[in-house]
Amino acid sequence: MVFEEKTLKSEIVYEGPVFKVRKHLVETRGGASVRDIVEHNGGGIMIGITDEGKVLMVRQYRKAFEESLLELPAGKTDPGEDREVTAAREFREETGYIPASVKHLLTFYPTCGYSAEKLDIFICRDLTPGETHWDDTESLDVLEFDVEELIGMIMRNEIKDAKTIIGLLYARQAGEL
Repeated sequence: MVFEEKTLKSEIVYEGPVFKVRKHLVETRGGASVRDIVEHNGGGIMIGITDEGKVLMVRQYRKAFEESLLELPAGKTDPGEDREVTAAREFREETGYIPASVKHLLTFYPTCGYSAEKLDIFICRDLTPGETHWDDTESLDVLEFDVEELIGMIMRNEIKDAKTIIGLLYARQAGEL
């Protein structure tokens, strides 16, 4: 039987521009323990399919790993924002394309051991080209790939970003790619 932990005390110990860290004192079967939880608004991951059947990807530098990673376009949800609105807005900002169709595929918890972040994956179709609207701190390459090429890159461990792996493999299995 799973024991539900009761929160005895909770306080925010860090608050930054992207997330907060909350320290919980909890009651467990073995006594009191501490749980540090990252609080994040969540975000959307977009699988954009061009009229030619190509998948739009972005390459960007990720400081945590000191390397550039190939990823599906993604972005954080603003407080109170509808998830589909996040997907359309972030897709346009990062790729320049405006999707006429945004379909929700999946919701998942990327790191449930220490984070309350929830991510949603969307398929974006019927794309109209436009201009990117990157944040001042962003620098991205927008690239197009065949689905089979991306699946091969996942299988060769060339794509390492979890949200991208989950998104592409799930969409492929669901018959969306």
